[in-house]
Amino acid sequence: MQKIVGYINVGMKHLLNVIMAILVISTFLQVVFRFVLENPLAWTEELARYCLIWLTFLGAAYTMSLKQHIVVEFFTNLFPPFGRKIFQMLAAIVSLLFFTLMIYQGIQLSLSAVSQLSPVLRLPMGAIYAVIPIGGLFLAINLISVIIHDMKKGDDAHDDSAV
Repeated sequence: MQKIVGYINVGMKHLLNVIMAILVISTFLQVVFRFVLENPLAWTEELARYCLIWLTFLGAAYTMSLKQHIVVEFFTNLFPPFGRKIFQMLAAIVSLLFFTLMIYQGIQLSLSAVSQLSPVLRLPMGAIYAVIPIGGLFLAINLISVIIHDMKKGDDAHDDSAV
């Protein structure tokens, strides 16, 4: 399973790089056309917005695989090592419940918005909203992978190595 998740994350990393490039290029074009040529392009702002949305959700999932999410360690450090593990497992369970909710509600939102088109690019909004369940699925997969990896490692589970 770890190998498959690793391949998924490599693909996601490359997709994130492409989305970031599109975001930068469209924002650059918007600035040039708006302030230099004084003739703004209507589609660049919308494209940049949708790229940022996809970048946020998929980036959060990729970041989960690297164990780079922000953690408040103040409270967990108050517990002995065994208590920390229980606290971390509870946090993982709550996170998985949230990701499941993201998947379910995201599918509902995407399906309800399939016939609605974006104002300028005329993209189905269901495709834009599809990143919510996709991101939730990849967040859940990466969290489960990180938990399995940490359980296999045993007591050395607090280093920040990638999965």
